[in-house]
Amino acid sequence: IVSNPARAGIGHIRIMDRDVVELNNLQRQNLFDENDVGLAKVEAAADKIAHINSEVTIEPLVKDLHNGNIEELIAGFDLVMDGTDNIPTRMIVNDACVKHRIPWIYAGVIRTEGMVMTVLPDGPCLRCLIPETPGAGAMISCEIAGVLNTIVSVIASVQCTEAYKALLGKMESTRKLVIYDVWEHRFNAVTVEKDKRCLCCGKHEYTFLDNLNRDLVIGLCQNSVQIIPPRDTTLDLDILAQQLKDGVNILIANDYLLRFQAEGKQITVYKDGRALIKGTGDNGVAKAIYSRYLGL
Repeated sequence: IVSNPARAGIGHIRIMDRDVVELNNLQRQNLFDENDVGLAKVEAAADKIAHINSEVTIEPLVKDLHNGNIEELIAGFDLVMDGTDNIPTRMIVNDACVKHRIPWIYAGVIRTEGMVMTVLPDGPCLRCLIPETPGAGAMISCEIAGVLNTIVSVIASVQCTEAYKALLGKMESTRKLVIYDVWEHRFNAVTVEKDKRCLCCGKHEYTFLDNLNRDLVIGLCQNSVQIIPPRDTTLDLDILAQQLKDGVNILIANDYLLRFQAEGKQITVYKDGRALIKGTGDNGVAKAIYSRYLGL
């Protein structure tokens, strides 16, 4: 979604993503190519955008978005565009944007279908549409269901158009959730009514933003666990690589991450102390591996 705003001349774009480019991303993330595999997504994107429009200021941030940092990260910006992949994170974005009166554009894709909704400060907001987050296993993930790459381009285009309208003050008074199936050519626009009982835009109770019990150990798809350090930190990845014991196979080492294999697991460590342990869905096993190799 970031290349279209750059082509349109949006002056300052902050991109935030915690991941690196994987080979399997290339099927649907058309900003990247094989030369970008292993690089931080935001750095690879910033480099590509610099060659599209050199007059745009691109600010890449390799970070994990959470309720502890989002308010600082969106401060001073005119619009937020959703590129996340889970409802809890979107609820945090929803809380922060409504609280600080910043428009944001929700978008998601699965299989051959995608949806877009513009959220303005006075609502209706995402929580009017989804009052409570679905329980574990209630929603199928992209990794399991797959995504047809053409729906990504379609929904990104719709999302960017909504962004331009919001920035220009051309939004309609009626909010709609736009749903499109690219395979069936089925289009639907559902009117979303503001819920006066909505905790977010109705009562201004920002429960996702104010939640102090942020998960530090999170089970993810593809038999993996993400661990977030309990305190802010900055790792020297070069020193960490030198300290790794014999029997550890280093796969990738650059300015953004260190990826290695150990104990039958693939471990990716980021500069902010986050780690992604692939090869286990057991939080306890992942925490033990994290402690052995990082000691944080």
